Amino acid sequence: MDFEFTEDQRALRDLTRRFVEKEMAKDTIAAWDRDNELPMALLDKMAEIGLMGATIPEEYGGSGGGVMEETIVLEELARHSSTVALAYGLDVSFGAVTIERHGTAEQKREFLPGLATGRHHFALSLTEPDGGTDILGAMKTVAKPDGDDFVITGSKVFTTGLNIASWLFVVARTGHDPDKPSRGLTVFLVHKDTPGISYRKIEKLGSRFLHSYEVRYDAVRVPKSSIVGEEGRGWHAILDTLNNERIFIAATCVGLAQGAFEDANQYAKERRAFDRPIGQFQAIQSMLADSLTEIELSRLMTYKAAWMQDRGQDCALPAAMAKYYASETAFRTTDRGMRVLAGYGFTMDYHMQRYYRDIRQLIFAPLTNEMNRNFIAQVGCGLPKSY
Repeated sequence: MDFEFTEDQRALRDLTRRFVEKEMAKDTIAAWDRDNELPMALLDKMAEIGLMGATIPEEYGGSGGGVMEETIVLEELARHSSTVALAYGLDVSFGAVTIERHGTAEQKREFLPGLATGRHHFALSLTEPDGGTDILGAMKTVAKPDGDDFVITGSKVFTTGLNIASWLFVVARTGHDPDKPSRGLTVFLVHKDTPGISYRKIEKLGSRFLHSYEVRYDAVRVPKSSIVGEEGRGWHAILDTLNNERIFIAATCVGLAQGAFEDANQYAKERRAFDRPIGQFQAIQSMLADSLTEIELSRLMTYKAAWMQDRGQDCALPAAMAKYYASETAFRTTDRGMRVLAGYGFTMDYHMQRYYRDIRQLIFAPLTNEMNRNFIAQVGCGLPKSY
């Protein structure tokens, strides 16, 4: 077993860390959070130094990395802002992974180089108003064939990143098999300015500068060439993407937890009470020790899942476990951080409150931890399906 990064991976980590310190100072992030605005120039700068193409094959203008490289970048970005990490992940997870593994040769030639250069950005339009986790049962958005086109009609919620995306992966039902609901789903790649698409911003507690939307599709006409993967077999493309999505969220949670821990630990060294730093008190030390240990466990689980997916191994269970544990770790770490900072943690002058707000989303999105545990019990423990 070798837990070391390769020389190229260490260089990528160091490059990302320097970028974060220079372009994403925490005070800068606080201003974006306050103004509800992510500057597109940040993503352009990521593309300029090769971060957007870190996981894209060299033949399409990338660096040829994989899920491990994706995980490295995400963790470093999330140390200062999980919201920026989410914006990055939408492109490299939903965008690069989906197109590279399921796109046509023409789609790969068009979109992968454009993603590497920062010309294309993506969002996933999957969740239905009547159900999030129950994708198959709740799917009411339909796409009906009409000559050489399909016509999409339906509604989606929590389509995140539409404020920076130019393209949407839209999941719709093109057929129905009552004996196997997973059949009949199709993934379409649709430009967000296509006639018939309208959307409304959803105000959120956290991740305030990566907006989420309700999206309506009113007889949206798209060519059959916009299908990603096979017609009626989109569920397989979705599952492939969702495994990577869980690793991407786990890596984001590891970085978020690390950033919150670093702030709390530094405060414990500097803040004094009763003529000594509060980090000398056992109550504070115990909280910080618990956080540090749980973060390391989360990191190991996340990188193992990434390593497995890079090798084409079945990573569904490790990915689910990593997402579940890393998000709960980050949740506890931010809560402990608020306790360490006490009154100052409750003010907008410190960054802990932002970590505290942002992690709340990742407990239930993109998959609730309750459903994650159901899956772990079913697949890992061999227990009956509970849903």
